[in-house]
Amino acid sequence: MKNFKATLLIPAVFLFSIVEAQNKADSSLVIREAVVSARKGASGYGSGTIVIPSGEIKSSLALLGEADILKVIQLLPGVQAGTEGLSGIYVRGGGADENLILLDGIPVHCQGHLLGLLSPFQSEAIEDVTVHKGVFPARFGGKASGVLDFQTAQPPDDGRKRLCLGIGSLSDKIHLSGKTAGGKVSYSVSGRGMHTLLMDGAFKAFKIPANLYFHDLHTKAEWCIDSGNSLCLNFFDSKDKLYYSEEDQKTDVAWGTMMVAAGWKKRWNPNLWSEMTLASSGYSMGTGIKPTSGHRDSYRTGMDDLIVKTGFIFSGIKEHNIRFGGETIRHVFTPEADFGDNLSGDLNPTYHETGYEAAIYMEDRIKAVSWLTIDAGLRVTAFRCGGTTRAIPEPRLSFSAGKAPGPVFTLGYGRVSQHIHQLSSPIAVLPVDMIVPVTKSIGPEVSDQVCAGLSLNRPTGFEVSLDAYWKGTSGVLEFRDGIAFIDDFKSWEDDVAIGKGRSYGIELYARKSNGKTTGWLGYTLSKSERRCPGSLISEGEWFPARHDCRHSGTLVIERDLGRGWEAGATWTYSTGGAFTIPEKDGSMPHGSTPLTNRRGNYRLPPSHRLDLGMTNHKPKRHGERIWSLGLYNAYNRKNPNLVISVAIDEEEGSGPKTISFLPIIPSVGYTRVF
Repeated sequence: MKNFKATLLIPAVFLFSIVEAQNKADSSLVIREAVVSARKGASGYGSGTIVIPSGEIKSSLALLGEADILKVIQLLPGVQAGTEGLSGIYVRGGGADENLILLDGIPVHCQGHLLGLLSPFQSEAIEDVTVHKGVFPARFGGKASGVLDFQTAQPPDDGRKRLCLGIGSLSDKIHLSGKTAGGKVSYSVSGRGMHTLLMDGAFKAFKIPANLYFHDLHTKAEWCIDSGNSLCLNFFDSKDKLYYSEEDQKTDVAWGTMMVAAGWKKRWNPNLWSEMTLASSGYSMGTGIKPTSGHRDSYRTGMDDLIVKTGFIFSGIKEHNIRFGGETIRHVFTPEADFGDNLSGDLNPTYHETGYEAAIYMEDRIKAVSWLTIDAGLRVTAFRCGGTTRAIPEPRLSFSAGKAPGPVFTLGYGRVSQHIHQLSSPIAVLPVDMIVPVTKSIGPEVSDQVCAGLSLNRPTGFEVSLDAYWKGTSGVLEFRDGIAFIDDFKSWEDDVAIGKGRSYGIELYARKSNGKTTGWLGYTLSKSERRCPGSLISEGEWFPARHDCRHSGTLVIERDLGRGWEAGATWTYSTGGAFTIPEKDGSMPHGSTPLTNRRGNYRLPPSHRLDLGMTNHKPKRHGERIWSLGLYNAYNRKNPNLVISVAIDEEEGSGPKTISFLPIIPSVGYTRVF
């Protein structure tokens, strides 16, 4: 077991080193929320809602040969990336597992490829993404922090097929979209797979006996039966595999997600629309270590959801836009482990649980007067598991006063709840988190947020906004002091502590969107803490959350050079995160700052880097040709990517240390659009 824990870090070391407005068009029946594009402003459902359109995504700097959607989101004020270089999303002090990630309204359980280095969604396949950092609309729930709502791109209205082929430093991709059957059936197919053009050379340079692979596939088809009915099918599959071998043992890790959904959109009358969906969405992860002789240590965790949801939009009352509906989800949790003398390597189920989640909601956008909009909503969520049922009311209320381009003031309050916990081992950076539901003794996580904002958007292309928030959370789950991994899932409740958290901060956003030179500046001052009463963690004192980051900032500059050339630069800075490192002879990571001898007792040095990129678009007789050149971490800053504690490094006796794995990385990508 000790060998298993220590080896979890070996593949990670290798891997990091390598690298509504409701649309009333009869033909489409698209039901969307009315929000303002991030390029023209950042207002929407209360404070903290931003829409990133496809043009914003495609024009972003390319990493390893292609633009990355989650990297664009990480540049927003109030959103942090966690470990340097990864695509983990931490919204206003919340954990990476506290974000609701939706693809066309269906939850998907994914963070990204290669432990988060790349997004699982191709930019060509996404129309836009709406990011909710503040008060959610009542139709969203189940997570306690943020909402990332991805929408699949619609095929061109002219009926022409669109084919996009791409070759990058890390992967190859294809995207095909169009319409058939006289324009009544639209489709979108996207696929991407990793090649070894870059990795083989890196493997040899670092002398690492390993291999890895990932792929994703996203297809969507929609049949417009008539002006009031349409049917939709959606499929998404994303998988990663990692292999690592030494002289005496082999390690393999595989993780991924799959979603299948069918939907029916109907217009009952000019004022009433509905959308009904049946979906299955799941996540699984498995890892194993097999010595040359002896038993195989194995671990696997997973969750499968069966989802039924329906939503209605009613606009028959003047100055009101009403939404209502509900959803039910059956969760099946299946973590398994085998650390015994099982020579066959088969996993022995030690924990299996089924939970049922149901919710109903109603929300109303009220245009009280020309300068005042009120968004009011209520969501009631119930969760049943292990013979216990809990119901939580979640009120949402926000105000928006003012008229653009003049100043607009927003104020909001919202409550959200989360009935699924994710426990992360402090000694593992691989996706070996344990997913568990609430039980009789473990309650849900409930978060209350108050936020306010002031924005000014001038017609000349300048905009600036200032947001502030405070968030209090109860039911936070943490491993107890001295516990880093769970061997027996039947007794996992004895190894955790229940506490509370608080997060607060200020976010500044300034942008220039007109002219040949554009760009923006973002800065966040924030604090995120947790506390578990009693003596189970840090003697009951407040301690910094692992993703706590006091200062973070981003500067983005883009320049149109003419003749199809565009250049850009992005500089990011963030305070180092807090980690818990057992001290050994007074040693500590090089460059870190000691806090106290408790949870989160070391603060890593700050991370910053400069990314450069150039893109050339050239129209061709049939479509377009695109070259993308990029330079990640241009001045080769050695940011801390990983911390190894005494417990992991005790054989060498060198004590805790930080390791940097993402040096300067050049990239090139070629895309051909037909």
